[in-house]
Amino acid sequence: MSVPQDSTVYMFPDKKKIKKPTKCERFLDCLRFRCGRTQDVEGKRKALIEKEGGYRINYTGLSEHKRKYFADMYITLIDIPWRYALAILFNVFLVTYLIFGVLWWLMAHNNGDFDNLDNPKHVPCLLGVKSFAGSLLFSIETQTTIGYGYAYPNAHCAGTLPLIYLQVTIGFFLESFLLGFIFVKIARPKNRAKTLMLSKNAVVCQEDGGLCLQVRVGDMRKSHLIEASVQGMLVRKHVTEEGVTYPLYQTAVDFEANGMRDRVFLLWPMTLSHRITPESPFWNIRPSDLCSEKYELIIFLVGTVEATGEVCEARTSYTPREILWGHRFERIEEYDLGNGRWHVDFSGFNDVVYCQNIRHSAEELDHFKESNTEGVYDKAVEKNEREVGGAIRYDLNGDAANGGAKGGRILENKMADTTM
Repeated sequence: MSVPQDSTVYMFPDKKKIKKPTKCERFLDCLRFRCGRTQDVEGKRKALIEKEGGYRINYTGLSEHKRKYFADMYITLIDIPWRYALAILFNVFLVTYLIFGVLWWLMAHNNGDFDNLDNPKHVPCLLGVKSFAGSLLFSIETQTTIGYGYAYPNAHCAGTLPLIYLQVTIGFFLESFLLGFIFVKIARPKNRAKTLMLSKNAVVCQEDGGLCLQVRVGDMRKSHLIEASVQGMLVRKHVTEEGVTYPLYQTAVDFEANGMRDRVFLLWPMTLSHRITPESPFWNIRPSDLCSEKYELIIFLVGTVEATGEVCEARTSYTPREILWGHRFERIEEYDLGNGRWHVDFSGFNDVVYCQNIRHSAEELDHFKESNTEGVYDKAVEKNEREVGGAIRYDLNGDAANGGAKGGRILENKMADTTM
């Protein structure tokens, strides 16, 4: 049986032919999937601060105070989302053109310009304008100072000069105000924080005889921040002796960059350390408190943008499941002998190495050290050395919240530090 070449044969003629998605549809589906995945991850974190630095706090009960936003209109316009800012920009100019277009049309109509279009003896107020569309076009030309040369006003009409003066002045003010706030919104120092990197996870390891909480920060640009400093705070439930409960109690967490205290020079990625002492809020927190304890570590990196001199702030937060105990950050800087300069590999920015078996809080470990005469501390160290035979390196560029990457690389290394 011969079948024509232009005909289509279906194995199941009662079923509809499946339409393949276009490239645009596949791109939109991928975009929706990625956006939904990001929202799902942030929704599961239940944190006050997003990983990218945005706030996750809703304000209610401000219906009577919303008028105060209009008292600070300029900052309100800068803070609103881009879709509203562009809508305001286009609509304000459109409304202004329409209002003055109506005024020019009324002036011409009162002067009888549209009733004497064929009268050569009539002197119109707007020469070359014969309809409302022409009046609207003349309004746009006047406010934008375009002037195509065909339509122009007549100075003998009484309202021509005041109306031109009013429209040009208002148009100049609107252009300066609206375009100025659009420029400020584009050049906000807040956008500089997008090129500042903070590690996806924080780590707790033993360093110089005590436990330290560490995070890594870096700057992707070569024009670095000036006078940068870092500060952290722990948000945790606190109950006073009188029984007053503060569900979001803030406690300072001091970080230092090597021997520079809280001053950070981001010429290369830095590991910031917080030594867990009796004054630290992490003094009595144990690794086993990941499920029962609810707290959040928030990091603020503040500095001055070198190009503009404005203050920039980058922030992120870490939940208990994003703090890896017994790990330290993998070294990513090495000296390149061939080029004669230091080389930094940002692809391993979030890589950590499992180095110690930490099961106790800093307070309990300090108690073990005090009981060293009875051999408690030595037995704990010996037990951990038997249980931990090597260090494991995790690539945390993937699922960092679970303490490792899905399908990431795992490398066996020798122990470089004393296990605990």
